[in-house]
Amino acid sequence: MKRFVSLDYLKRFNRKRFSTWIDKLGFTHILIIWVLIIIFFGLIYWVFQFNGSFLKYNAGGSVQSISDSIYFSFVTATTTGFGDITPSGVLKLLAVFEVLFGLLLLAVVTSKLVSIKQNYILEEIYELSFTDRVNRLRSSLLLFRQNIDRLISKIEEKSVIKRDLSHIPSQLSSFEDLLSEISSLITKTDTNTFAKNIDPVNAKLIFNSIMNSFEKIEELIEIMNVAGLEWKKDMTINLVTRCLTLNDELFLILNSSKLLKEDIKDLNSHKDEITKKLMNNISRNLQKT
Repeated sequence: MKRFVSLDYLKRFNRKRFSTWIDKLGFTHILIIWVLIIIFFGLIYWVFQFNGSFLKYNAGGSVQSISDSIYFSFVTATTTGFGDITPSGVLKLLAVFEVLFGLLLLAVVTSKLVSIKQNYILEEIYELSFTDRVNRLRSSLLLFRQNIDRLISKIEEKSVIKRDLSHIPSQLSSFEDLLSEISSLITKTDTNTFAKNIDPVNAKLIFNSIMNSFEKIEELIEIMNVAGLEWKKDMTINLVTRCLTLNDELFLILNSSKLLKEDIKDLNSHKDEITKKLMNNISRNLQKT
């Protein structure tokens, strides 16, 4: 049995499309449409005058001027109604329709003004939220390096204990989560009205911070091997590999976005150097295993 689309569904769809179309219109566009409709009705009043249907002055005589017809259209659309010009015949019905259109467009203009104010407030809120998110990511990357530095210092001072080494996978897992969040931050999203792209200064700081974090990871693995410590190599190596994969994806996004045109070569060179060192270190550990 064939299934048909409900008319209610079509009505909802049409309303949704109409609402989306209205939202896309700017205040200037709506104002222009409103003025054009007033002029259009004024022309109709002026052109379609015949016996029994015409505009007339209260002082006497019919309206022959196009400017007076547009003037009557304006006071009708705005529901001002000075009363110096009145319609007769079929033009009375036309004036009623114009009043309805005028009230409808006036409501749209009012809602658009409110919407502009709301959008301005939301943009300010989103700006603060976005800035806070960028600062939090930079602080988290710094904290990650500080934790690694603290562990390296303990190893050099030979005061490290087994429990310190057991925290390495959790630290790397947190670093992996940070890389994933940074990926969502720099990925452009056109579907969101308030979507904001990261600025070049913060992008450079974040990517330099990522590279410094990988340098600390490489330094930690190297010093643990030299010290002959027993650490969870398989889990740690797996996490480091996943982080490197995420970093490659991040640089693909960065290269395609052309966000850092001047510094992109240096960042890619730095990234390739660190990746090569880490991969060589990982290969040596796998061979030993």
